[in-house]
Amino acid sequence: MKSRIPTGIKKGHLKIAIDLNLIPYYGNPTDEESPYIYRSQAKSGTCSFYAYATLYVLKKGKRVTLAIRGIRWLDTSVAIITYLLAELDYLKIKVKQLYLDRGFFCISVIRWLQALDITFSMPAIRRGKQKGIK
Repeated sequence: MKSRIPTGIKKGHLKIAIDLNLIPYYGNPTDEESPYIYRSQAKSGTCSFYAYATLYVLKKGKRVTLAIRGIRWLDTSVAIITYLLAELDYLKIKVKQLYLDRGFFCISVIRWLQALDITFSMPAIRRGKQKGIK
């Protein structure tokens, strides 16, 4: 889904955020629904979800959604981020700082963003017996 930049938001280097949104799915999916069912950690009594990612600009403590992408079970986190960042090229926006939610925390995403030389922040997920990250 493509959008125009709302008035008051100038083109250039902006603070951008990407969120992963999950809507619980209950029941057995049909063959048509199956590619769109995303599996994740249990929440609201299910591990199956409809999922979409949103890209928005942060301006004066508010956020304005610029793009939305539905997620299929085979989409990787890197592919989702790449698609959404490509939308910024269309809108002529450069990333000053990228904020990602914890759903994107993985080595492949970190390496990809470092390769693109994008400054980013994301919460780290605690793993391991000592509840720490090495």
